Amino acid sequence: MPINSRNYEKNLTIKNYLIALLVLFLFGIAVIVTIIAIPYLIFLLLKIIFIGLQFTVLFVIFFWIILVILLWIAKLSKLM
Repeated sequence: MPINSRNYEKNLTIKNYLIALLVLFLFGIAVIVTIIAIPYLIFLLLKIIFIGLQFTVLFVIFFWIILVILLWIAKLSKLM
């Protein structure tokens, strides 16, 4: 028996919306942690090579800017 979309919409409760918000919140936390953890991993690898390197917010920002620029250049080079 196929699921009727009208019946499905009627079955949504406040509990479904709370679970969806909880999942969205946890996903947001995971994305933020990943955005910070990847540059920190690169920093730790660089720290082994360059002892005097310091970890700052600028390191994270410049890491993502440089990564986006490199990926953009790579994509442009594939188009040519």
